[in-house]
Amino acid sequence: LVTLSRMDEEDSPLKPEPFPISEAVEETAESFRDLAQSKGHELSLSIAPGLIYTGDEYALRQLVSILLDNAIKYALPGAPISLTLAKGRRGVVLTAANRCDPAPELDPGKLFDRFYRPDKSRSSETGGFGIGLSIARSIAQAHRGTIKAAAPQPGIIEFTAVLK
Repeated sequence: LVTLSRMDEEDSPLKPEPFPISEAVEETAESFRDLAQSKGHELSLSIAPGLIYTGDEYALRQLVSILLDNAIKYALPGAPISLTLAKGRRGVVLTAANRCDPAPELDPGKLFDRFYRPDKSRSSETGGFGIGLSIARSIAQAHRGTIKAAAPQPGIIEFTAVLK
């Protein structure tokens, strides 16, 4: 909640500097590999090499962590998880995807609302407070970007952050 409050302030606490985002994303993602494997998920990375980005490195590592933590919590048993980083038109595009229970009533826009839990019965099972994706949205917006959730096909959820 403190992080969200700071992100909501007019004077952003972020300190943008150029940094090797390819290395930061790969290093952060690799720290999740053992956790993913312990839960039966293969973590697949596709990271464009050598990308430099001007932003807050700590916040962007937090964004990667939130997306991977969510994927590990909600992926179907044994389902692979993928994370990609690519050069965008004016920045970078970060995408995390995994197979999950199909939820036709799910409103992808609501996933980013504070305290939103799509399935109340899983709250005790997965832990958390429903603020991770709100923080992810704040980080993306603070980097003049967007983040969205989509179901490119039934049973797959994909989170894409476009950072400018």
